[in-house]
Amino acid sequence: MTFAVEKKAGRPESSTTISSDDIPTSTANNTQRDQEGNAIDLMAERPDQGSNMAAFFNIVCVVAGTGTLGLPYSLAKGGWIGVGILVMSMIMSIYTGILIIKCIYYNGHTRLASYQEIGKHAFGRIGLIAVWFFHTSIVLGAPIMYFILSGTEIRDLTKAHVDIPEKAWIWICCGVVSIPFVLMKSLKEVSLLSIFGVLATAVLVGVTMVESGLDYKNHKDTVQYDAVILRNLPIAVATISVCFGGNVVYMHVEESMRFPRSWNKVLVWAMIACCLMYAMVAVPGYLTYGITSQSPILGSLPEGPSSKVATIMIVAHVLLAAPVLMTSFALEVERVFDISIEKHGAIKERLYRTLTRLIIMGAVGGIACLVPFFDSFLSLLGALGNCMLIFVLPICFYWRLIGWRHMPWYELAWCGIILIIGLLACVIGSIDAIKALNHDFKYGRPP
Repeated sequence: MTFAVEKKAGRPESSTTISSDDIPTSTANNTQRDQEGNAIDLMAERPDQGSNMAAFFNIVCVVAGTGTLGLPYSLAKGGWIGVGILVMSMIMSIYTGILIIKCIYYNGHTRLASYQEIGKHAFGRIGLIAVWFFHTSIVLGAPIMYFILSGTEIRDLTKAHVDIPEKAWIWICCGVVSIPFVLMKSLKEVSLLSIFGVLATAVLVGVTMVESGLDYKNHKDTVQYDAVILRNLPIAVATISVCFGGNVVYMHVEESMRFPRSWNKVLVWAMIACCLMYAMVAVPGYLTYGITSQSPILGSLPEGPSSKVATIMIVAHVLLAAPVLMTSFALEVERVFDISIEKHGAIKERLYRTLTRLIIMGAVGGIACLVPFFDSFLSLLGALGNCMLIFVLPICFYWRLIGWRHMPWYELAWCGIILIIGLLACVIGSIDAIKALNHDFKYGRPP
């Protein structure tokens, strides 16, 4: 797949093309000059950084998560058309992921370091604050949810053998994750955990696919399907379209790549891998259980050892994915406070970095244990943040920084479709989250 994005750069014939194989390489966009006037390629090989495969695993580990198990339910809401929506969402996410990385090289002089800097360069202080808010809600909110989920699942798995409360398990999980979080400085090192996170997800997908396939014979005479349910189509679009949200870490993943020109190729293959895993759960799950599919699909599967294996894989995945997101946030904090070897020296830099990350972990664990109904509140922030960061802001920033007049009409139409779907998902997801929050505060939850 190739997306052509041309930019006029001083000379009438100068243009840049975004494709699935190479990020633009024009002198106007990717080079700067040193003091002697020699050209410096901003996207030259970075010998100290990680491989394309490491970047691939970082992306897949963050994107393909526990939401995988909710896709059969999304098909139950919208019908088989949801499979098409899934593929379209993948294509939209690839496109916006390419645009957002294009933005960090927009001025041809420096590489912007983060999503926040893109927002600042595009819309000033307002853009900076908006991106910081949405970005932080995802890169910290998701790990908080991961720890809540881990504590709950471990408690359920072990309550017959040990009497350890859920909050204690949350703190234990925080302690375990803090080890790689503190010791591994960048996403280059964290990529090792991502490999195991992807393997855990693959096992989870395999168990779910096999179990639902084996259970098909028990439901084939009674199962019901729909090709499309028009009244639920907006909800299906909203829930499925955010399954490819990894934009919050893309800048740091690209920064950790030895060959940054391979970004588009790595992103395409990572998204395809995620889409295949999603389909391997969604299609067999909906095929077997139809309109009765539950979210997560584990609720529909027969109870037994396989369901426990799936639960263990969920816990493994979220604990391995949490350091990737938290490291992305920590790198931003360390950049803001200039916690670097150049300024403080190796020993003080390690000390300040360790203290900073322990404080972050303590805040995450405290919120996970103490804030009531945080998961419902985070669903609201996630509906806003994910949709804005994945679909809306990349296009707005690209148009602001690079322009839209050079785009052909069909690409502008494609951008319009993405904006509409992103805003639709934002509104519908926010309404559902507000309803859940209202219910929680009115009636509480069972212990």
